[in-house]
Parts: sequence; structure tokens; C-alpha cells
Amino acid sequence: MVRETHADPQVAQALNTRFIPVRLEGRQHMDLVQQFGVRGAPTTLVFAPEGREVHRFAGFLPPAEYLAELDKAG
Repeated sequence: MVRETHADPQVAQALNTRFIPVRLEGRQHMDLVQQFGVRGAPTTLVFAPEGREVHRFAGFLPPAEYLAELDKAG
């Protein structure tokens, strides 16, 4: 996902202008994996500024589909 979808210029621009992207390796942050109920990797979680989860999607997505999911988040 990092080398393909996140490296896409349109995805990178959307992430960096509309969101504050944070990437975590679940195996190194099992406390967060459990806290947020992540069941598989990769999983993208989108939070509102106050910390409320507003959207989540799992699995590898090509750039166009990833952008469509980001649009659902607001």
C-alpha cells in the first residue's frame, strides 16, 4: 500500500491537504490495534478533529478506490 497507493501523487495530495496522516505498524502497536478493533491489515481509520472515528476501510485499494473512500470520510 505504501509503495503503490500512498505513493500515488493524487493520493498523497489528498492525504496531505485534507488529513493529518499517521502510519502505524500494527504489530508494534498492539494496544492500538485492540483499542480500535482492527481485524486485518492494511486498515485505514479516519478520525474527526475531536477524535471520533468517522470512516474506516480495510484491505489494499488501488489509488482511485482509495480516493473514493477518502471522499466518503469528508
